[in-house]
Amino acid sequence: MSKLDRHAPWFALAAAALLALARSPRADVPSVLVPASHDSVRIDSPVAPLLQPGRGNPADSSQRSNAQRAQEQFQFARGLEASGNLASAIVAYRNASKLDPRLAEANYRIGILYASRHQWVPAAAAFAAEVQRDPSHRDAARELGLALAQAGDSARSITQLELLTRRDAKDQRAWQALGFAYSVTGRVHDAERALRRAVGLAPRDADAWRDLGVVLASMRRDEESRVAYGKAARLAPRDGAVFVNLGNLESRAGRPAAALIAYHEAEHRDSTLGNAYRGQIRALRAAQREAEAGAVYRRWLKAAPGDPDTRLEAIKWFDAQGRGDIALELARDGVRVDPRSGEARLQLGMAYHAAGQVPEALSELRKAESLLRLPEQRARVAALLRQLRASAPDSLRGIYAADSLTHEAPRDTTRGSLPPGTR
Repeated sequence: MSKLDRHAPWFALAAAALLALARSPRADVPSVLVPASHDSVRIDSPVAPLLQPGRGNPADSSQRSNAQRAQEQFQFARGLEASGNLASAIVAYRNASKLDPRLAEANYRIGILYASRHQWVPAAAAFAAEVQRDPSHRDAARELGLALAQAGDSARSITQLELLTRRDAKDQRAWQALGFAYSVTGRVHDAERALRRAVGLAPRDADAWRDLGVVLASMRRDEESRVAYGKAARLAPRDGAVFVNLGNLESRAGRPAAALIAYHEAEHRDSTLGNAYRGQIRALRAAQREAEAGAVYRRWLKAAPGDPDTRLEAIKWFDAQGRGDIALELARDGVRVDPRSGEARLQLGMAYHAAGQVPEALSELRKAESLLRLPEQRARVAALLRQLRASAPDSLRGIYAADSLTHEAPRDTTRGSLPPGTR
């Protein structure tokens, strides 16, 4: 039994503190959703009204000023988006839209950014606002249908996308989106028909072939699915998601060796795909090839050093293998990657405690408590510390008592006193 297992209640509480952190779902989950290409974005500036010499109109001047400021905010948001500061970019795009509701693309960009974070409800609202501004915006109309499908509003999603295919029966991307919407509602035969229309219109579209493979696999038509995946792989050699899906297919068919090859190929083509690593670990552990599974965890963390969920999973796994030294090393690496991360500090505190290094564990848990942003997160760490103190053996009670005194909450010195100015 590992040290972490011997401290199971404490470890479970600490893990719950981590899982309570507000984060979007993983982006590496295979999906047939293909967002609109950013290259299609139109960022033409609206024409500003001109003031006639000697006939300045305060209202027109204000309107022109708002349009200019909106354009400045839009360009500022583009820069934030390019630098990866997505939350600030959303705020800037929203400011631009408020300054000039007629400004093209602001709400569309908001929708794309929310969709990239799998926040489908606000994404759908933003796409709907863009469609309301410009009903001819086909990218926004299609992304609205996809976001509605992801948000679980299947009826509106299908209605929206069917409308697009009726307006233009040659819109390949609308057929592909409709195939996805059908598939998430279980209408797999309708999904197949829509996706076959999509690949018929664009036979060299790798994404459409991949999506068709997903639907065929869901119908247990494995050989046809392999053919579709094969076409997608030839058309898009760097698309690792195709091989993740193929690995899942082979795994389900009871072909672990073929599944492992596919997952490894997925990693080779796209080292950012978490499911490529996860599939390999699952296959290697089933084959009791534990050392190789550990090597995959290390490659995964090298590719995604800032992913706290992956690091926590690796820490637990190595400790369960009796390699607490590696678990502690990985936890220290997490702090080196981001010393200001409350999650990383919490993981290091957990690893120290499992290794029996109690003073170090308490130090890191206190740091985690101070760095975590949400009150409920800090409350979980405080509860964890109280539990540790209550269950500590006699030999360690002095260490916990000293820690409690050092971090004692400030006393309320006003209790019982009279308000100022009274006797």
